[in-house]
Amino acid sequence: MDNRAGRVVLALIFPPLAVLDKGCGTILVVTLLMFPLWIPGMIAAVLIVLADKSPAPEADLIYDESWPEKEKRKGAYVRLADGEVAEVVEDDHAPLTGYRKGK
Repeated sequence: MDNRAGRVVLALIFPPLAVLDKGCGTILVVTLLMFPLWIPGMIAAVLIVLADKSPAPEADLIYDESWPEKEKRKGAYVRLADGEVAEVVEDDHAPLTGYRKGK
């Protein structure tokens, strides 16, 4: 049985279990909808299960060196806790230089 088909069957039997992996908010909404009558919670759970789009295995992102690197901002400054201002020049873990006294 397909995972989605199994979840639809589970949504018909006990709706909150069908959306267990969707997060606390979704489980709470389905549970609250299930209390007045069974049908609103069941419909909500079925719709949530059917709207779930599982990622395709080939959709995984792989680092490609041909992608352009993001351009670094020029002239970025950081105000330190002691009032000094430091210019951020590189983000390659090199020590920062060029401290100047803040205003």
